[in-house]
Amino acid sequence: MSPLLRALPARLRRANPLVLTLLAAGVVLGLALTGLVTYTAIELARFDRVTARHATFIYAAGQPLAPGINVRAVDLEGTLARLRYREVPMSPTAPGQFYRTDDAWEVFLRGIEERGGRRSARARLELEGDRIARVTSEDEPLEATALEPEVLASAGDRPGEDYRPVRLGEMPLVLLHAVLGAEDHRFFEHGGVDLRGLLRAVWVNLRAGRVTQGGSTITQQLVKNRLLGSQRTFGRKLREAWLAAVLEWRYTKEQILEAYLNEAYLGQRGSLAIRGVGSAARAYFRKEVHQLTLAEAALLAGMVRAPNSYSPVLNPDRARQRRDVVLARMRSLGRISEVEYQTARREPIRLQSAPAPGQSAPYFADYVRQEIEHRLGDGIIDARGGARVFTSLDLALQRLAEAAVKRGLERLEGNWPGARGKDPAERLQAALIALDPETGQIRALVGGRDYQTSQFNRAVLARRQPGSAFKPFVFLAALRRASGEPAFTAATFVDDTPLTLDVGDKEWSPRNYEDRYEGRVTVRRALEQSLNAATVRIAQEIGLGAVIETARALGIASPLSPVPAMALGAFEATPLELARAYLPFANGGVRAETVTSVRAVWEDDGGAVALPEPELQQAVPTAEAYLMTSLLQGVIVSGTGASARTLGVAGPVAGKTGTTNDGRDAWFVGYAPNLLALVWVGFDSGEPHGLSGAQAALPIWADFMRQALEAYPAPDFDVPPGVTRVDIDLTNGRTANRFCPVVVRETFLEGTAPPPCQEHGGMGEQIVDWWRKFFHWLRR
Repeated sequence: MSPLLRALPARLRRANPLVLTLLAAGVVLGLALTGLVTYTAIELARFDRVTARHATFIYAAGQPLAPGINVRAVDLEGTLARLRYREVPMSPTAPGQFYRTDDAWEVFLRGIEERGGRRSARARLELEGDRIARVTSEDEPLEATALEPEVLASAGDRPGEDYRPVRLGEMPLVLLHAVLGAEDHRFFEHGGVDLRGLLRAVWVNLRAGRVTQGGSTITQQLVKNRLLGSQRTFGRKLREAWLAAVLEWRYTKEQILEAYLNEAYLGQRGSLAIRGVGSAARAYFRKEVHQLTLAEAALLAGMVRAPNSYSPVLNPDRARQRRDVVLARMRSLGRISEVEYQTARREPIRLQSAPAPGQSAPYFADYVRQEIEHRLGDGIIDARGGARVFTSLDLALQRLAEAAVKRGLERLEGNWPGARGKDPAERLQAALIALDPETGQIRALVGGRDYQTSQFNRAVLARRQPGSAFKPFVFLAALRRASGEPAFTAATFVDDTPLTLDVGDKEWSPRNYEDRYEGRVTVRRALEQSLNAATVRIAQEIGLGAVIETARALGIASPLSPVPAMALGAFEATPLELARAYLPFANGGVRAETVTSVRAVWEDDGGAVALPEPELQQAVPTAEAYLMTSLLQGVIVSGTGASARTLGVAGPVAGKTGTTNDGRDAWFVGYAPNLLALVWVGFDSGEPHGLSGAQAALPIWADFMRQALEAYPAPDFDVPPGVTRVDIDLTNGRTANRFCPVVVRETFLEGTAPPPCQEHGGMGEQIVDWWRKFFHWLRR
């Protein structure tokens, strides 16, 4: 007897072989069922994680409607069209309608869905020209209202994809009928696996002698796309059928169909995969998905089976043939009439030279996903099963920013040989960031010239030398009351002449731009003209430690070495870091601990997700922040940023150019009271382009800011307490009298104005004053 049998109990050894066989079969079956349950649970968990991320929609901010806003500049008409508002010939009677005349718009708002519900209301916008003069609702005045936000992306977007999710309710019925007709017309009748459809496909394929029909349902295709891949094996097909049946038990038909339509692969836009019907509608037709015609819907539905073979860009003839097949199928299923069929067949395919971007603000969407993980924790979205993320992005400003970057880079490449680079494959890049000075939130963000070509977000990740854009921190350190009275005022004179310093065992000499030196200049003039020699002298006098302390207080976190070149921006920082550090200049001295993009997160059940709020600190006194704004306004009026005015930027603005000595990086950072924007221009490789900030970055900034301030006009900068304005004699920096030859109005911290001028007037002025008093006495 074998050792194995001897180990069995005596009763089992005497048992009937049939019983042993059944017992063994039961054990095997139990193990198989355990394995099946375990496998199913694992795959469902994977599917649920993807569903949670795709069900987490990221929204832009709702378009504000307030007095002063220019409805043409913010493209109110286009925004209403994207949001599926319908123009009506009289006063609107239901949410989603609008009516307009020459001097007013009436919009029946659907309401902003943040707390699990909407509150619709009718808003009336009274206009003066193109600008909103008054906002009312039911004849009651409102300070402001807003449209509902537009969807940007989902938290589940994958790198290298052009993806824009759309709710099922936003998809037109013709698109649903077209996709169901082409792929699975019994979708609402089967339980995940369509046996009738499978047998019919087998019969048709046998008769044709080749595969002409597929037997997979929409649910099976979704399982294949998300979980199993496209490997063609019998085992994979069995797993696909089983998981499809399980999904039909776990999810509703509507959830499955929405997921399928949002994840269907529909061709390429360069290196980016076009994913979902929302992105495809924009890519191929430059439309929102709800604006698709019957013929366009049929074309997209026909592409699902072989996206690149039936692409209207790559194969227009095959795309038309496939579209007509789908239309014929819809007619045979009774989804469209003969007239509709014939009309749609005659509709030409309007080709685009290349697919257009489907997703709005892709660099910004990437930043939002990173911020969600950072502020809420890794995997938090997976655990919540879907949410709505509301961001600070202003889509009107985002469109202006993207257009300004595109136009600016094309202009530079056309006008400057150095902007074309040595390697034709590497093109000049730019980044643009626009922030709300009050909150520190992102209003617009462009991370490069083309997301399709490069998904590297230069606005957030690129570490470049700020050059002269760092100088305001040096000047603030010299002008502030950090520990006692300031070492300098705006009227203090400083030498701008060549100098040489010992740095370690080497000599170092800062050079002015184009080697031009101005001699004895005021502090204001030194900043306005971005004079390197004068700036280094100021930094040396106050101490490099004071410069570093001030930069840290305002938000520069990058390593700063106490060497003279640091005063000229010879260190690396990201554009986002530099923009954040400029915020206190614009908002009265308040530093935002971090720049944020997420305003609120709401779960699908309406519950709010607690977000750690970024800390706001008073980095410098309000008066000192305004003093720097006054100096930076001078850069725009008569300094290196003066071309901003000739480029059309009007109103109260302040800013600073930034140029590195080797011409690798060009910057401009500027702001109005309601908006701060930064532009960087350079090559990714660090190859010099030889352009200054005024030549390369400022025109892009001006193009954006001119249109942004036209859309959202800015108030004047408020003059805070603690600031005085005094007439100064420019020849000596003293408080001017009426005999001084060159007089300007200068800004000072209270108590720091210089003593009176003694060079002009003198005894003669006293005699005149005595005579005036004597004459006044005689007339009494």
